Amino acid sequence: MEPRQRPAGEDRMTGTIRALRAHRLVGPEALALDEIAPPGPGPGDLLVAVEAAGVNLADVAAVMGARRPPPAVPFIPGLEGAGVVLAAGENVRDWKTGDRLCGFFPSGSLAQQALAPANLCVPLPRRIGSDVAASLPFAHAGALMALRDRAHLAEGETLLVLGAGGHLGLAAVAVGKLLGARVIAAASGEERGAGAGQQGADEVIDTAAKPLGEAVRLLTGGLGVNVVFDPVGGDAFLPALGAIASGGRYVVAGFAGGQPGEINPAVLFARDAQLMTSNVMQALSHAPMRALSALASVVTWAAEEKLSPRIAAKFPLKDARHAIEYVRAHRATGAAIVTM
Repeated sequence: MEPRQRPAGEDRMTGTIRALRAHRLVGPEALALDEIAPPGPGPGDLLVAVEAAGVNLADVAAVMGARRPPPAVPFIPGLEGAGVVLAAGENVRDWKTGDRLCGFFPSGSLAQQALAPANLCVPLPRRIGSDVAASLPFAHAGALMALRDRAHLAEGETLLVLGAGGHLGLAAVAVGKLLGARVIAAASGEERGAGAGQQGADEVIDTAAKPLGEAVRLLTGGLGVNVVFDPVGGDAFLPALGAIASGGRYVVAGFAGGQPGEINPAVLFARDAQLMTSNVMQALSHAPMRALSALASVVTWAAEEKLSPRIAAKFPLKDARHAIEYVRAHRATGAAIVTM
């Protein structure tokens, strides 16, 4: 029987919180809404009353047992979120109870309370809703790290964004425009491509109707694109690689469409091009200052209404399992958000 909904204050008084937990790494069917003791902040941690959390393909991979190394069960998914500080751990100096924040979580944001590293959180202005803020860390800050910090996308260059109908692709479109690029968005189907246009894409390619390479050649006068942002992989990889310009950069940001085919280094060599990756999870571990800088930038842009993230679906915590299923099915044309 589903536990009854209770106000957050009542949960704190009784010493329990509600959390979505995976008990086996076999998929969404092994997720359950459990009542557990709230976590305690360690040194450098913030205990956060989560108001909204984003759901990503990385969460799907974790509950499917496809993340390496796999998490120990039971575990709580959720890698990003927004909320209010309840307590700060030892050595935390710049945060106090009641502060609003947006941040990266090592796990656990699909719960009423969760721990976030203080060095991976930024203050959240009142003008930004928690649901919007929860959509920013992995997609928008991740896209900024990929495009600005790895590919060094410059103003006036041409950017090709694959998978531009999904949350990460839409974020890359919006971030690319803010960096001053001409953005060509590639999405399968007119409906998914419409979202890219709303996020500022200069041109949209319907890959269900026209071959990607041919369309890019026509749009660039045969010159190709300076940067490719690819969260898809799979069958899209080789045509997009063939569309890269001389001196171009190809950023692999995920494999939503599966692993790409065999890479021919001669294609890169012929164009003096670079192939690189941008892995948000690795950046959180090895370059936290870069991740924090990117998150601060996108939160500022959202506060200034330069970014308007698209939220495709919202789910209450009691239905958070369905949010995992929704993202797993690649149905989202924007962020999937769980509210507490």
